[in-house]
Amino acid sequence: MSIRSANPPRKRLLVQLSQAVETLALRKEPGLVAVPLEGTLDGKVKVQFFEVSNREFTHFENISNALIRLEQGIYGRCMFCGRRIEADVLAKTPWATECLGCGDQKP
Repeated sequence: MSIRSANPPRKRLLVQLSQAVETLALRKEPGLVAVPLEGTLDGKVKVQFFEVSNREFTHFENISNALIRLEQGIYGRCMFCGRRIEADVLAKTPWATECLGCGDQKP
């Protein structure tokens, strides 16, 4: 996959990720924890975190995995049959992992 054709899916996925994080930040109060640093960097660093539901975690994981597939050059290929995933499917769900044919075969 060329850089030119990889750019739009990457941008769409990053926008999806950004929107998901923004939605999460608007709905939930972040937690804060101080983590000690060891070694050449002494002291503590404050880390913010959000508790997420299984559904939210799965959404972040799906986007992250799609970005990994993009880097590996296999983005847009069905994980089951290897054929191209239809453009309209990827437009609606950029993290899709299967073509319509394989998706229709599931019970």
